[in-house]
Amino acid sequence: MTLAEAIAQTYAAFADMPSPTQISKLGSFGLEAAEERALVSRPLRELSSELMRSYLFDSVYTVGTWDDFRYFLPRLLELLPSWAAVGHDIGVDVGGRLDYRRRQGFPLTGRQQDALKAYALAYFCDQLTKNWFSAVSLLNFQELEPFGITRAELLTLWWTHPAGALVLAQDLLLNGSPPPEWPRADMVKWLEDAFFTEQDEKTRRMLHDAVLILEAAPDA
Repeated sequence: MTLAEAIAQTYAAFADMPSPTQISKLGSFGLEAAEERALVSRPLRELSSELMRSYLFDSVYTVGTWDDFRYFLPRLLELLPSWAAVGHDIGVDVGGRLDYRRRQGFPLTGRQQDALKAYALAYFCDQLTKNWFSAVSLLNFQELEPFGITRAELLTLWWTHPAGALVLAQDLLLNGSPPPEWPRADMVKWLEDAFFTEQDEKTRRMLHDAVLILEAAPDA
């Protein structure tokens, strides 16, 4: 499933959430009055990126209810990939709220849980293509677990992804420590196969150097 398809699925899964008529706040901080009016008066898909970022900053914890958050969640997930450059993190900004929801006993329907899991898997695949460092961080810091994702599922997606061998090479060159679940011989073959099919000389050098790192690493 592509990220665009996963976003469409979240809109469908959360479509029965009622539009809030007001946004509650704990204290006198958070959203401005004009932002509150916009949140309850504009169509969900037309809520601006700036407004959604402002809402997300305090949502659930001190601004709005859990049902409000579920209503806005598809739009937040649609915008989230474009916010990475300005410091937003899926694990902190959404995963943290989902984990808080779990601890507080806030509800999610089965369809909503399935949609969130599909989104997280698609997001991880998208990051493998566009930002390998982010993808590896999502795996290592377990940031997608609140979406119902296991480490094993992410490792399978990485291994079967078209850019998977290149991501492994980049991770080895930077960190020198591959996922411990993968046998070294399998990783070496994976990198060597990618080396012999790669046309770009710079990428071939990266794959070659990654193989040398693996071969020189001490036995686990």
